[in-house]
Amino acid sequence: MVTGAAGFIGSHVTDRLLDLGWNVVGFDNLSGGNSSNLTDATANSRFRFVEGDLLDFEAIENVIGNCELIFHLAADPEVRVGAQNSDLHFKQNLLATFNLLEAIRKRGASTKTFLYLSRPSTENHA
Repeated sequence: MVTGAAGFIGSHVTDRLLDLGWNVVGFDNLSGGNSSNLTDATANSRFRFVEGDLLDFEAIENVIGNCELIFHLAADPEVRVGAQNSDLHFKQNLLATFNLLEAIRKRGASTKTFLYLSRPSTENHA
């Protein structure tokens, strides 16, 4: 599973996993990504796209059941938004990640590997 699959990095991770022969579920709410980034993936029979939001716990539970590997790339890509709207930033980045991890735990999913990819902030917030 690739969360944020329609984003720039998520779509490249998706394509690479498909190239390696994996079955891939792409999960994205399309708020920051674009479905056109998944043009090659959608032509592959080993790819399934689910439009959903990580703030929707039930949507996550419906998807993760058989996922052995999860690449978590979904987040609000605009770090400056946090300074203006900390609630939105909290929900899209922290709560979404918590929901995903909690769904894995509660469902007893067969997930063997969880990769959380993040970029440390380079801005000085002092």
